[in-house]
Amino acid sequence: MAYAYKEYYLDDVMSNMGSMMDYAVNVCGEEPEMFYARFLASGIDTQISNGNPRYLAGMSGIDLALETSSRTGYCLPYKESMINMGSPEYWAGSTMAYIQWYLNIDFKTLNSRGFHFIDLYEKYSTLHEADITKSVALAVELLNKNKEQNRMKYLRKRASLTQEDLSARTGINIRTIRAYEQGQLNPEKASARNIIDISKEIGCSPEDLLPLKETKESMSEGYKAYRKIRTLAESGAFPEMSLEEINKEIANARKGNDNA
Repeated sequence: MAYAYKEYYLDDVMSNMGSMMDYAVNVCGEEPEMFYARFLASGIDTQISNGNPRYLAGMSGIDLALETSSRTGYCLPYKESMINMGSPEYWAGSTMAYIQWYLNIDFKTLNSRGFHFIDLYEKYSTLHEADITKSVALAVELLNKNKEQNRMKYLRKRASLTQEDLSARTGINIRTIRAYEQGQLNPEKASARNIIDISKEIGCSPEDLLPLKETKESMSEGYKAYRKIRTLAESGAFPEMSLEEINKEIANARKGNDNA
């Protein structure tokens, strides 16, 4: 399976994310959950998820904390300090980096699909001395538990929208929206334009409305495929085709490249 970055970067990323959380919380007095939310809002999470070398190994954990803060409203002070590698914050930050790499699901998607930083942080006492695969298992358990809920309904309610509101904002018939939420219509076979319009109104990515796959490989490869689908659909290509049909177009294009 192709990861966003090579494994030899992983130790650096884990160390830097652990140091970032330890510095922000234990040196600067930030709340762990709030600072992690700032990290998600900063865009730095995306740079790491996408394998940007500058953010993988070109910055220290303190640098990441300072840039996260400067991008999200106010700057943390720079303080000379030793990083406590035994702190819960360091452990949770470094372990979250490993889980993101191993599952190959970006940080925002992990969060929106039900695995939150606080879920890991609160398990420090029981998991910090265990093999890291136990933490991965926790993430997969929560992700799979959350997939059983209807994602569209959950995210619509989180955005404080009724079905009528969503119908009015997107122009999609309310019966169609109800069918999505009740499982009578599969979002994977819906018009790509419908899924994109709905996702914009309820504040998520189109991938968040699609079923979460159960295996590591299918989750990661599926997610990358949907990113390609989103790019195609947002550019205006195949606006009335379903996601399933667009997938076929991608597969056909790949075959054509292989035969070229």
